[in-house]
Amino acid sequence: MAAAVTDNRTTRTRILDAALTAFADRGVEATSLDSLAGEIGIRKQTILYWFPSKEVLLLGVVDHAVGELGARLSEAAMSARPGRSPRRATVASPTLEDRLVAVVDATFRLGTTHPQLLAVVREVTRVGPPASTHLAAAVEPLVDTAVSALAAGADRERIHRVLLAAAARVVGMATEAEVRADLGLAPDLTWLRARRQALIDSLVHDLA
Repeated sequence: MAAAVTDNRTTRTRILDAALTAFADRGVEATSLDSLAGEIGIRKQTILYWFPSKEVLLLGVVDHAVGELGARLSEAAMSARPGRSPRRATVASPTLEDRLVAVVDATFRLGTTHPQLLAVVREVTRVGPPASTHLAAAVEPLVDTAVSALAAGADRERIHRVLLAAAARVVGMATEAEVRADLGLAPDLTWLRARRQALIDSLVHDLA
């Protein structure tokens, strides 16, 4: 019985992983359930058992991607080391700026190591409702958690707005670097460092 449950979970996860990659690489409209089934090596009916339509599958991919992003970025924030920011090098425990630096850097790393996670977020916003509204709803609990951690005695509503805007900017910058690479532009570390530092400075200022 336990083996059957594990196999079922594995099948569902395989479908989500393959769909995430396909939607990110080819786009939602260009991905059919038939082609997806062929890539996974299962029948189309198996996909429809778990996800009755491509729209339902896309919503599942949104949850899957947000869960992965949330876990990785939360880990980065929680494991931030003090002194990552040059201006706070003598502080013994991680500051807000240290945590912001860790999250921004983790997002840029994801743009290199797991580009599909960020690309599918970009694709979902392009496709629009209901996937984009589902994305907003899925992100909300992550933002609420961050607000609770950062808002001690501060304006929760303002911090909430700043973090949502920051999320959009960070994903946009990371995917911009990916697009530049796709266009054959040589990696420009000076450009990347400047954009990264400008973003961090802006976030620290907005949350001050």
